[in-house]
Amino acid sequence: MDVVIVGGPHSGVGKTFAAEIALRALAGRGYGAIKLTVADGERDPEHDHGSSALAVAGAAGICGRGMSCGVCETVSAKTPSRLITAHGAIHKPGTDTWRLASAGATAVAWIITLREAAPAAVEEAMAHLASRGARGVVIEGTTALDWIDPRVSVMVATDPGRRWKEVALRNVGRCSIVLRATPPLPSGDVPAPPEFAAASPVFCDFGEALDPGTHWYEARVRELAA
Repeated sequence: MDVVIVGGPHSGVGKTFAAEIALRALAGRGYGAIKLTVADGERDPEHDHGSSALAVAGAAGICGRGMSCGVCETVSAKTPSRLITAHGAIHKPGTDTWRLASAGATAVAWIITLREAAPAAVEEAMAHLASRGARGVVIEGTTALDWIDPRVSVMVATDPGRRWKEVALRNVGRCSIVLRATPPLPSGDVPAPPEFAAASPVFCDFGEALDPGTHWYEARVRELAA
């Protein structure tokens, strides 16, 4: 199965927008989509509740940031990953999975997983998509870049933004497409690391229908996935 991975250094940079555009660019080619949520992510200093939070995370699945939105608590050492495919959950209006489905994905799966369980969970999700007729997959999830060699790899970021996750720093220089997005609201005030500029990002504004960077991105995805 051909794989396109769309990643970013942190939330709020436009990963879902970029994944939607990739799916539209690949319309008619039978691409499904995976939303990959890694529950034990890196801690942001402003949300660091100390080592006790990490101890609880290992036992109960609470986010490694020491936060709780209700999603991370659904996985733990006992249940390291969950694959969500129910129509009501995937197609709930306003969610990222609904957006991916609306962008033309043949089928959509949502993975909630601990980091060490992510590879097996993605394999399971890809098998599910294949059973629904998918011949390729767009994965929205930066962590997948650590073990998958995709046909197309996309890193979308803003400058400034927030502190970059290590997985994004490791992989930005290897991505086939690097985008500097212009979000409707600032995602932070931290300058992007030098690795971002070194990757020669293409400016794009996903909110502008005639934006040349977005049109270049769409065409480049089609070209690389051919």
